Amino acid sequence: MHIAFFDMDGTLTEARKNISDEMIAAINDLSKYCHIGIVTGSGFSYVEEQVGDLFGEDQDRLDGGSIGLYPCNGTQSWWHNGENFQLDSEASMIREIGEQNLRDLCSFLLQQQLACISDFPEMPVTGDFIVNRGSMLNYCPPGRSCSNSQRKKFTDLDAQRGIRLQVFRRLKTYLEQKGIGCVAALGGNTSIDIYPEGWDKTYVLGHYNFTKASFVGDRCFEGGNDKTIYDELNKGDNSVAYATTSPEHTIKIIREKLIPHFSYPEDQEQK
Repeated sequence: MHIAFFDMDGTLTEARKNISDEMIAAINDLSKYCHIGIVTGSGFSYVEEQVGDLFGEDQDRLDGGSIGLYPCNGTQSWWHNGENFQLDSEASMIREIGEQNLRDLCSFLLQQQLACISDFPEMPVTGDFIVNRGSMLNYCPPGRSCSNSQRKKFTDLDAQRGIRLQVFRRLKTYLEQKGIGCVAALGGNTSIDIYPEGWDKTYVLGHYNFTKASFVGDRCFEGGNDKTIYDELNKGDNSVAYATTSPEHTIKIIREKLIPHFSYPEDQEQK
């Protein structure tokens, strides 16, 4: 099997925006050579909202059998049966680390939220600061309820003041000292993902027995939630990974790198 994995926000779509017609066309062309997997830290409702236009009756829409949706770093597996999405498998964070560890972790994150509100009074504050997605926690200092303008204000402030990076460092130290068995990664532009060790985006690779694979993501740097799968697939003889800077860049990677990668015979494969 050949499979091309993609991150979503910043890779296939702008943050929290729907997939474009140009991206749908590029993905459709790529799907002639391989299966497609969308692996993201977001929960299923966000994924369905943003990439649902990939599926439909139009000729330029994908056959549901050729694409898998993998929210929460691939710890959930969803497929489109031709009419709607169907959950195939999912993992449970609370079963993995225990209820008390989850409570302690939430308590620590609430303390960090109070510190952020105090230290950064100009930071937008909305609601839904901690979201339990079943197999991971998502901590968002401005809140998942923020509007697009509030999201931009926080993103600009975060770039200047390093709000998430400060929390990330304290969180990393806390996890190491408590021995909870979880790791953290910067997710998207506004949040931090926390999940059991080994439940990063490399988790999705276990869903397939592939002979060729690829990955494209925008957060392949140290601390980013695309780095582990980016590094893993760049180790293989028949796998490649690329860091993208925007959906437009991703389209270029698809047409100039991935289609040649999957269309070449394996004995002629060159990265």
